[in-house]
Amino acid sequence: MVSLNDLIEELDCTLEDFLDQVTLAIDLLEEGEQEEAIEVLKGLEEDLFDFMGYEDIEEEEGSEEKEEGEEEEKE
Repeated sequence: MVSLNDLIEELDCTLEDFLDQVTLAIDLLEEGEQEEAIEVLKGLEEDLFDFMGYEDIEEEEGSEEKEEGEEEEKE
């Protein structure tokens, strides 16, 4: 059984990791390393999507549009 204290500690560590990534991106931007900062931020975005439980909606929407296009072609 997981205690509330364990969950809070895990959340705290996760948020610290996110903050570390933001700090790294800022440092890279200050050093003129825009491409590296963008990669860090893209990684952070993926981590946040995973953390929040979001699915990649663009892929699902693309599949639906593809299916609709195939149905129209059949008609």
